[in-house]
Amino acid sequence: MRNVLQFSLVGLFLVIGTGGAYAEGVPWKTDEAAKQDAPAATGDLKAELPPAQYNRVVKPIEAKIEAAEKIMEAYEKEMEKPAEKRNERLLLGCKTRAAEAYLGAAMAATKGIGMVKEDSHKAALKQQYEEPNRKKAIDMFLELAVAAYDKGDLRTAVAYYKRVLSVDKENADAKEGLVKIARQVKEAAESGKKTGSKGGGSDDQRPWDRDYSRPDLGGKDWSGMRRGGW
Repeated sequence: MRNVLQFSLVGLFLVIGTGGAYAEGVPWKTDEAAKQDAPAATGDLKAELPPAQYNRVVKPIEAKIEAAEKIMEAYEKEMEKPAEKRNERLLLGCKTRAAEAYLGAAMAATKGIGMVKEDSHKAALKQQYEEPNRKKAIDMFLELAVAAYDKGDLRTAVAYYKRVLSVDKENADAKEGLVKIARQVKEAAESGKKTGSKGGGSDDQRPWDRDYSRPDLGGKDWSGMRRGGW
């Protein structure tokens, strides 16, 4: 009887031991323990996102980048021609459309950030797509604004500077450019105004908020600005 009891106790300990070991396996592991054992996310979007999610999140961004690069290929091809044979209108259109396409890629990346859960994936979208494409767009709009200003096309320069501020409302270069244009327009208005006219507008209004269609800012129609095709 004593031997039977000892054998039963040994068997019970073996069962408990085996069950305890099995309890460490996958079936009833806690979520926190599973997370600790899971491979760390690296931010490799193509490797880590499910194919369907990758197609929803990343593919639209890549499509806009590809469109921008194709437009810039046409731009570069035109730039290879001698200066006197270049189509300036084509160059302007290409660069404007490319800037809008890069900005579209950045906006698609911003949208994609809200569609993923892992912080590493959010950071990857921000660092790989949102920030660089946003910067490309802003830099291109600023280049276009400066080029327009240098040619004396102030209306177009204003439009490009305002496009920059629609993306980055604190952009110092765009604000400085608009201040310079506003000062130039005001000086032109004051030098050419007739005796008894009321002169320029309020000096306390910020140049980037002004209505450049007002006749007291030079007597010119500055209202022809529109997104993407100034």
